[in-house]
Amino acid sequence: MRASQGYILIRVGPDHHLADVRGYAYEHRLVAEEKLGRRLLPGEQIHHRDGDKANNDPGNLEVVGSVAEHFVHHRSTGSRRRKPNEPNPQILCKCGCGALFLKYDAGGRPRAYVQSGHVPQRAPTRTGILALLSGGALPRADLIRHLGLSKHAVAVALSKLKRRGMIVQEARGKWRLA
Repeated sequence: MRASQGYILIRVGPDHHLADVRGYAYEHRLVAEEKLGRRLLPGEQIHHRDGDKANNDPGNLEVVGSVAEHFVHHRSTGSRRRKPNEPNPQILCKCGCGALFLKYDAGGRPRAYVQSGHVPQRAPTRTGILALLSGGALPRADLIRHLGLSKHAVAVALSKLKRRGMIVQEARGKWRLA
């Protein structure tokens, strides 16, 4: 009998230690126990080397210690996540600030920057405003016209640049570099 996940079920009777409530057990688990000469330990997983869940040849089955170890076998080769027991070296922040931190976070994901939000952000509106103001003071209406952006987008960018001390308001609606 085949289970919905593609594994083969064998009728062993309801008293068997691997049996479900109907008296069936997964064939690959029965074969693995026979191959090992012992019962499977709690948490031990069976990996099908060729990926075929119906191929329960003893040479195709591998007993792995945990779900995490079994996951390593099924993970795509291109995955960059940290493997169990793989070292977690300290690396330098990619932005160049000189901060040291562990390469992998608690979830095993690789990091390049010391903290969230540390990644340099692209700011084309602010960059465009600074480029235009490098030629001298300009009214906001001219900035909007030259950049081809909405009034709101330019107003927000001007506010952020002012807060950072990069520009100053020369007169009502007229801006220049600080």
